[in-house]
Amino acid sequence: MSEFLENSRLQLVLFGGKGGSGKTTSAAASALYLAEKNRDKKILVVSTDPAHSLGDSFGCKVGSKVTGIVGAKNLFAKEVNAQELLVDFKSKHEAVMKKIADRGTYFDGEDIEDFFSLSLPGLDEVMAVIEIANILKSGQFDLIILDTAPTGHTIRMLALPAQMEKWVKVFDLMQEKHRYMTRHFTGRYVKDDADQFLETLGEDIKKVKMLLTDSETTEFVSVTIPEYLSIEESARLLVTLREHNIPVRSIIVNRLVRVKEGCAFCSAKHKGQKSFLADINHRFADYHLFNIPLFPHEVQGAKNLREYAEILFEKSYPCEKRKASLSTPSVTSIGKVNLSDLLTKNLELILFGGKGGVGKTSIASATALRLAKESPDKKVLIFSTDPAHSLSDSFGCQIGDKVTQITGSNNLYALEIEAAKLYEDLKKKFKDDIEAAFEKFLSPGVDIKFDREVMTELISLAPPGLDELMALRKITEFMDQKQFDVYILDTAATGHLLRFLELPHIIREWLDTFFKLILKYRGVVRLTRATEELLALSKSIRKIQGILNNSKKCEFVAVTIPEAMGVAETEDLLLSINKLKIPCRHIAVNMVVPATKCSFCEVKHGEEEKYIKKINRKFSGHKIALVPLFPKEIKGLESLSELSKILYG
Repeated sequence: MSEFLENSRLQLVLFGGKGGSGKTTSAAASALYLAEKNRDKKILVVSTDPAHSLGDSFGCKVGSKVTGIVGAKNLFAKEVNAQELLVDFKSKHEAVMKKIADRGTYFDGEDIEDFFSLSLPGLDEVMAVIEIANILKSGQFDLIILDTAPTGHTIRMLALPAQMEKWVKVFDLMQEKHRYMTRHFTGRYVKDDADQFLETLGEDIKKVKMLLTDSETTEFVSVTIPEYLSIEESARLLVTLREHNIPVRSIIVNRLVRVKEGCAFCSAKHKGQKSFLADINHRFADYHLFNIPLFPHEVQGAKNLREYAEILFEKSYPCEKRKASLSTPSVTSIGKVNLSDLLTKNLELILFGGKGGVGKTSIASATALRLAKESPDKKVLIFSTDPAHSLSDSFGCQIGDKVTQITGSNNLYALEIEAAKLYEDLKKKFKDDIEAAFEKFLSPGVDIKFDREVMTELISLAPPGLDELMALRKITEFMDQKQFDVYILDTAATGHLLRFLELPHIIREWLDTFFKLILKYRGVVRLTRATEELLALSKSIRKIQGILNNSKKCEFVAVTIPEAMGVAETEDLLLSINKLKIPCRHIAVNMVVPATKCSFCEVKHGEEEKYIKKINRKFSGHKIALVPLFPKEIKGLESLSELSKILYG
């Protein structure tokens, strides 16, 4: 057996996996343990998840400034605010970026200002990773432990350095025109601040790529749980990590249920996990596997994190001596309050969202199945735009990016939209248009050649998330053609979701600016297919905004679990949903441990009760349904149907 994180030369450790697998807990516990065992080392644990929960894990306030963790003099924490970093970057470098654009294009000052205020794709997240690389380079900390966002967001983050290299390439093309003209008229060229800016940014991005792929100093730890959805998502994540040459040696297998004598519920859970454990041991045999049991209490605060870390690092299993916080669990309303009125509202679009790992996909799938059954005259489409799709896993059949009828239902269809592919198709059409339009102007001189190259790459400067909105455009096409009556969206985890819901406004502004820039070239080029697609996208976005804000057509259903992090994240989510004027009247509190005579379940159940009371108090204006934790995994039509009976009566 290998020891966990045995490489003493490590400088960067990243924890990642499906939402709800215990990434944040694993990162926080590892940081605390290593800090206590290595008093001579300064350790920083950082969260890049837009929906931060590091502070909740440590039981203290952690913000965008480096914060010392009480009780550990050499341990510090930070929740990266990517937007703050982007604002700082723009204030420092906006002038030089405008100078480059002014030199290398026909755009005027106002165009440049509009464009660059909207169009630095993923730069906020890249700045977060660059900052981490700079902290390491400064020598201020000996080790940085990174708590990443759920899988889909992490996969996107890992692709950002390559995307930013394209961004630098576009700017360099603009600057090359200036270099050529200067050499042509003066016979020589001397580098200036614009060249220095591009070189420094290019070096920073290269430094990030080198850091992420350095097997001597970097390690990615995958965290999974013995459930089908989590295992499949872990397998996809590991493929992506291999593609990016990011070293992975260890996988944490979390939340293992141990057999409790006399408890039918625990025994059923344990039995259900056996086949998944065998699958994990077989599929991930090339990695070191570290097993962590399911705790009867929430792993929060230094004492509990220390207990978790001792199992991880020392394989020391604790005795379960704790007593229930409430001697007589009194949650009796599981399944008694349901969300049945949601199905009678004649809605056109229903969105399900919440923290990673709370069961959004299962509840969305169960809703779609029930709605299709109760309304046989309506065609129902459930779809996902999450980069880490799991609808196929939930229904137990292959879905993919083509509308697929769910076997066993005459009117239920599913679709996992490959947003990245739609975006790549758009970019190809745009570049083909540019090449064709500029072809006849190649002979007059180099000036047009440079502009052609800049225009060809212009589409690469779209804001992050344009691909996902293109996916929604596909849905609006279905709506225009009246292909389906009801659309159910299984969203990504909270941080990714909020960015997605805020996008229509940002993308519309970007499209308006983009079209203005295209018009600058109208005497030179006439774009057809790509421009038409972007115009159609602009119209679709207006339609999407109209539906999202229409309480008669749309509703958002929040899904949470009775734990501190789940409640805190739900509060933040509903605040944002309210600001975006998206109607939300229902909350599903999922995975509630049923009352049994087992001492383990009693502790868990008693702890959950205080959070259920808190949810009822905080969200009293919503209809709140309690959904039990199932002894078996919810997968396939039979278990989804069983879940739908609890949700909708």
